[in-house]
Amino acid sequence: MNYAVQTGIISLDTMLNDIEAMERKELLEQHPYAITVTTEKSGKEIFSTYLPSPDGNRLFRRRNTREELEEVIVSFYKALQEEIYIENVFYEWIDRKLEFCEIQKASYDRYINDYKRFFKSGTYSISKKKFKNITEDDLEIFIKSVIRDLSLTRKAYAGLRTLIRGIFKYAKKRKYTSISITEFFGDLELPNNLFKRRIIDKQKEVFMENEIPLVIDYLKSKPDIYNLGILLTFQTGLRVGELSTLKPQDLFRRIIKIRRTEDKYRDENNKWIVTVKEHAKPDAGNRDLIISTTAQETLDKILALNPTGEYLFEHGGKRIRGNTFNKRLSLICKELNIPHRTMHKIRKTYGTTLIDSDVDEGFITEQMGHSDISTTKKLYYFSNKTSKNKEKQIENAISF
Repeated sequence: MNYAVQTGIISLDTMLNDIEAMERKELLEQHPYAITVTTEKSGKEIFSTYLPSPDGNRLFRRRNTREELEEVIVSFYKALQEEIYIENVFYEWIDRKLEFCEIQKASYDRYINDYKRFFKSGTYSISKKKFKNITEDDLEIFIKSVIRDLSLTRKAYAGLRTLIRGIFKYAKKRKYTSISITEFFGDLELPNNLFKRRIIDKQKEVFMENEIPLVIDYLKSKPDIYNLGILLTFQTGLRVGELSTLKPQDLFRRIIKIRRTEDKYRDENNKWIVTVKEHAKPDAGNRDLIISTTAQETLDKILALNPTGEYLFEHGGKRIRGNTFNKRLSLICKELNIPHRTMHKIRKTYGTTLIDSDVDEGFITEQMGHSDISTTKKLYYFSNKTSKNKEKQIENAISF
């Protein structure tokens, strides 16, 4: 391009005019209101349209020619771009995603909380800089500062990365920036020592092999609706949101059809709302779960306790929420004098048990509702053998 300009093949003025004409065309195409032509009694044509207003109303504009009115429109949007900040783009982006059901309300709330956490604090902020003036260097410094100031792990950083990718992809489409965020992240280097390393106590991630019989015996000895729900989770590996939204019509002998889950989000008054979503959390979560004969026996007991309910797990005619099961499990752990664990740790115990039992990997992913076995192995597998058992295994392996 430089060669073409320098040698006179392309005129610089022509190129700049072409770029300006292209930007003008794109701005006019983004204008949401039609240009209306009316004819006055004198026979004169008048061109009119509306411009969007921050207060939700519309601004009426009219001119004698289409060219004059288009100039008003282009000037309006150019001036608007001058006053756009990252917060404006963020809310414009997530509001549109929610409007078109690309995200659920729970994800919408999580994005807002993450935005406040990442963009409203720290020693280096880009939220007060006009969006068009944000450079790739600004972004890199901002990202590294947030990782350092908030002591982010790589997993926590993924939330920040999701927001930045979404905001800047949307902004580029809207012509608020020229930064290609895909290329930016492709070139960005973040060494491992930049992140906080989280030391996982593996014994708290799953129930240990000597603890499982204690909990199972306790649940079977006190078979109320809550304990049977926890027992069923040990036998099926269900997510707690899937467990709490099961219905009798989901049961087909040795198969449970998983087709819904619990959804939790905050309303406009910042009050928590808990609803039932008519599909599982990830796409792979919609599955036909094969169950054991013991799980089938547990289901029979649950149906006997609640024979006419809309949901399998109800108390006083109301659906039992997922968090209620977590509270009950916490009390059980305390009573048995074992470390506190959540219902999700039972799910990890189930995944670990399947892997240790040499169940086919493809079948494990189906049972867990994962799309790939690597997810199960990386996030859901923790050896739950006792120290004595591990010592025995080492003795058997190292005999020289």
